[in-house]
Amino acid sequence: MAVPLFFLVGVASAGVPGLLWALLCVFLTSGLSLLYLLFLTRSGKVRDPRRIPQSERVGPLRVVAALHVGAFLVVTLLDAPAALRAVLLSYAIATALFAVLSPTANLSLHAAGVAGAAVCLLFVFGLWGTPALVLVPLVWWARTRLGRHTPFELALGVLVGGGGTWLAFQLLG
Repeated sequence: MAVPLFFLVGVASAGVPGLLWALLCVFLTSGLSLLYLLFLTRSGKVRDPRRIPQSERVGPLRVVAALHVGAFLVVTLLDAPAALRAVLLSYAIATALFAVLSPTANLSLHAAGVAGAAVCLLFVFGLWGTPALVLVPLVWWARTRLGRHTPFELALGVLVGGGGTWLAFQLLG
């Protein structure tokens, strides 16, 4: 969800030049995170990149949180549009909270992702972003149906993703 979100926010906040800002954001976050995951997989530190056990998540989450903080600092120094900086800050906040909470709770990254994206779209597009809220109960249902998370873990994910995004937009939006 991060990649299309960056491009939507980039275009909405800066028009065509926003696409270049979005491309930079995608490279600094998703691109570098995927390269790090590839490194972890090839070095044997992560056995299955689609199912990283809870006990193995904290270290990678710390690195990804640092990547997001670094991306936020780079685009801030380059004077990127405020909405894109807010998206990056929201990812940094959420990932840092995941790193802190993961040893004690199996938070839903999926629930955090859709809640954060929905809050972001509401801030950027106003009422036009409202349909994104439909994704939250759909993901909640799917993760419950698959037996991947408890309602508490899903609620915590929604709170971390949606709350972190709300905080970031309050600070920068």
